[in-house]
Amino acid sequence: MARKKNENSVRTLTKKGTATRASILDAAHEVFRDTGYYASSNSEITRRAGVSLATFYQYFRNKEQVFQELNDLIVERFINKTESLSLEGLDFASRLKKIITLLYEHTKNNLAFHRILGESELIDRVTLDYYEAIARFLRNFLRKEAVLGNIRSLDPNIIAYGLIGICYFNSFKWGEPKEDLNEEQVIDLMAELIMNGINGSAEWKRKADWDMLALPEPSPLHEETEDIMTKGEKTRQAILLAAEKVFGQYGINRAGIAEITREAGVAFGTFYVHFASKAELVEGYVKYVNRKMRCEIQRLAGTRADRRDVERVGIIVFFDFVLRHRAVYRIIPEFEMIDKEISLWYYKKTAQGYIDGLDRAMKKGEIRQYPPVFLAHSLMGIIHFIGLKWVIWAANPNVDLSRQAIENSIQLVIWGLKP
Repeated sequence: MARKKNENSVRTLTKKGTATRASILDAAHEVFRDTGYYASSNSEITRRAGVSLATFYQYFRNKEQVFQELNDLIVERFINKTESLSLEGLDFASRLKKIITLLYEHTKNNLAFHRILGESELIDRVTLDYYEAIARFLRNFLRKEAVLGNIRSLDPNIIAYGLIGICYFNSFKWGEPKEDLNEEQVIDLMAELIMNGINGSAEWKRKADWDMLALPEPSPLHEETEDIMTKGEKTRQAILLAAEKVFGQYGINRAGIAEITREAGVAFGTFYVHFASKAELVEGYVKYVNRKMRCEIQRLAGTRADRRDVERVGIIVFFDFVLRHRAVYRIIPEFEMIDKEISLWYYKKTAQGYIDGLDRAMKKGEIRQYPPVFLAHSLMGIIHFIGLKWVIWAANPNVDLSRQAIENSIQLVIWGLKP
């Protein structure tokens, strides 16, 4: 979509003016990387650029225009690389690897920018267009390969956002546990996983009338019920539930303690009985949501004997959880910019038990052999980004995930692209 440009951005600049404008953009990139978009200021940008505020306004209306131009520049660089990408004379596996290499390197080189895109203030204005520009290129590639019969019949948009997700999650610095994999090995593994999925050689025993979206009976709920919670525990939970609604409505940065206590129906001072600060509430809330999600997945997926069935059920339950908690899951990516430690905790806690389960399944032949830490992070990334695209970023407030979208996601994970 074309945007009306600042008249100062289209006028002819002198060599000095061009250099000044570029230095402001570079400084802004640093500030956004260090503080995020919401917490950044024009004064900090000009301080780092070594120019006055008056000089800033000669080139830009506001920080939003600066960020938008940085976004456009990063997208333009990606598109330029796609246009110079040579796929002639390569087989499908080699072409796929080149595409993944391009996307992975772009993601790694712009990881800080990708984190900023998770801020709620930017999602509707910038984030959706950014990822759509990348997905458009991927869809075009995938459609051509589908016509050639190289991939199974899956929605190319599902695959595109799955590719974005796997590259994004493998660009993280996860810390321990980690596997000694170099960049080339990671790219090879991502290409293999996207091509073949996780399906192992062991027989997967299923009924003849097997329904891909069928769910088993959940195991008994062992969490504390409201009936046996103390008054203090009920108040704390009320604040957490209120935070879910308020965070989802305003985003973490704009949400205030007053709005949260009002929504919870408790006195302002009561908040500080349970949380020392808003930052502590955010940490408590992240852990609350993470535990709730893992509990729901475990109650249904944990009853399955075959790991492929565990993954199938886990995907269905995850999408259902996101649909029911859409407002707040919209801000999960925002945690990455506001508090990197709690954000990393959220993802690592999710991966913790996942890694061991995948490792056991590989030993039984249910799952294809991959480094288990790599596999856990990759599967999380694929499903996370499909959930973002189809549920969190959907324009329809009453969004639902179609049967085809869920089935395609399961098929991509279990069997990959290979027909």
